[in-house]
Amino acid sequence: MRNKRGTPDERDALVERLREFIRVGYVTGSEVARRIGARDASVYSWLKGEFRSGNPKRLADFLDSLAAESSSGIAPNGYEYKPYPTAPKRPRPCPFCRKARGTIQKARGGFQGVCPNCGATGPRRESREEALKAWNGKE
Repeated sequence: MRNKRGTPDERDALVERLREFIRVGYVTGSEVARRIGARDASVYSWLKGEFRSGNPKRLADFLDSLAAESSSGIAPNGYEYKPYPTAPKRPRPCPFCRKARGTIQKARGGFQGVCPNCGATGPRRESREEALKAWNGKE
């Protein structure tokens, strides 16, 4: 028979959900402590794994009251996912001469980045996108 505080595994799972909420929700442990009516030190000790929650029902009720986002699980109320705008997909300046922006050209066996100023070449890749990532140092 299980006690009213839950099993240690259930309490650990609640703390893991709390860590995820703090990471995704961009809130502090102090803000969570204020919202659930606990001391700051208690919440931080749960997050560090030093102690388990003495009253997991409060923590479970708090986490269950949050809006669930379909893709990543827990999210704070009012959270709306907006993708981060990506940089334009163009080659960076040559890493050797830094005077000209590289170009991605078709090469034997695929594509590679080439500097029009000094003639430096990047690694060959099978697709233009992979060659662009390699030239920009994003591999």
